[in-house]
Amino acid sequence: MKKNKIYLILFILLIALAAWFYFTDKKSTIKRKLRDFAIEDTASVSKIFMVNKNNKSILLERLDKSTWQVNGKYIARKDAVDLILKTLKRIDIKSPVSKASFENVVRNLAATNTKVDIFINGEDEAFKTFYIGGPTQDQYGTYMMLENSSTPFITYIPGFSGYLSSRFFLDEYAWRDTKIFKYAFNQIKEVSLEIYNKPEKSYRAVNNGDNSFSLFHLTDNSVVQNFDTLVVKQYLSLFKKVNFERIANEVSDSKRDSIFKAKPLFILNLKDNEDKITTITSYKRNLTANRDSVRLTEFDPERMYARINNDNELVIIQYFIFDPLTLDIDYFIKK
Repeated sequence: MKKNKIYLILFILLIALAAWFYFTDKKSTIKRKLRDFAIEDTASVSKIFMVNKNNKSILLERLDKSTWQVNGKYIARKDAVDLILKTLKRIDIKSPVSKASFENVVRNLAATNTKVDIFINGEDEAFKTFYIGGPTQDQYGTYMMLENSSTPFITYIPGFSGYLSSRFFLDEYAWRDTKIFKYAFNQIKEVSLEIYNKPEKSYRAVNNGDNSFSLFHLTDNSVVQNFDTLVVKQYLSLFKKVNFERIANEVSDSKRDSIFKAKPLFILNLKDNEDKITTITSYKRNLTANRDSVRLTEFDPERMYARINNDNELVIIQYFIFDPLTLDIDYFIKK
């Protein structure tokens, strides 16, 4: 009898322990669903769609392992894509929203959120969807809420001081890759430079392969004999990483058209080994005078406008970057 009583007590304890594990796990699972913002395997992410309440949107699509496209038109900036993937992987919960601020946070999220859909492995249905609000008052957290949840959280990245909403921006221009040239010298077939105010100093540098190079006057295509082949090789090596600064989207259509009709500073052409040609046409950039300052020069001494491949788009480039690429033919002549 005593032994049966002991068995009964042990049985009840086991049932109670099993029930505790069951309900604790169930509660934990529900809680995890409410707060599970992170994407552990970001290599599986194939598409990210972001849209705000004004229907301004950005679509990022993976083309290959390291290349993404923005809005189906442009190559996306690698650093910005890497940052958003890193954010998706490391995002964590700092705390639930307090009862005192709950209604205000939910109201603000409903009014000003950015909706983020994450797709994986090329699937058409979103794997995860969440809403991003603004920063907390101390700027160290970000209000977020998962779809089909009524519980907002303060999110953060461990070890990072700041808010996360700025990483999910919706400016197409800001997402675009600013790369113009990205070539090793042995990937380049030839480069030509037409200098408009010094046509006699214009040239065409040709890579013949096997460390053999040729140089021609651009005006009559005559051969330049006494040039330094090492200097030509060094010159072609400068096209490894050349970027524009930004899109000049503040320029009106009429002003942009007048700039395109103006006399250019130079036209730079690069032909790669696959005969793809990239053309940069540059123009002086007018300075805008400030009311309380005296303008010492009419044109910007640090930046100029440029047109890439005759696209109907104006970008800003820096003299610091392009001056070494636009030296005249005397630079190659042996002294």
